[in-house]
Amino acid sequence: MREVRVDLLTGRMVCDPAGRRVGRIRELVGEVARAGSGEYVVREFHLSTGGLVEALGGSQLARVLAERLGRRTNRIVVGWRDLDLSDPERPRLRCPVAELPASAAER
Repeated sequence: MREVRVDLLTGRMVCDPAGRRVGRIRELVGEVARAGSGEYVVREFHLSTGGLVEALGGSQLARVLAERLGRRTNRIVVGWRDLDLSDPERPRLRCPVAELPASAAER
């Protein structure tokens, strides 16, 4: 199992396999690895394509502000298996966004 510091991932730009920007890591969803161990396992990553407004205002507020400004904010949910963290400074999708599982695609 690979360990990566969460604070080093949050805010990082994620690219697809072709090198195109997909969005920034804004949230990580995890669970306790083993009871009493104090270790956590990340299950999915939430990428934001909404830019600075979403980063500063949080999801709910950002969506309202973006709508008022006539902009769309999207969130892409990526399962842990679909994100290559071999270089934590440059996370990459293992597949194009269109090939992400339907349950993990844009929400």
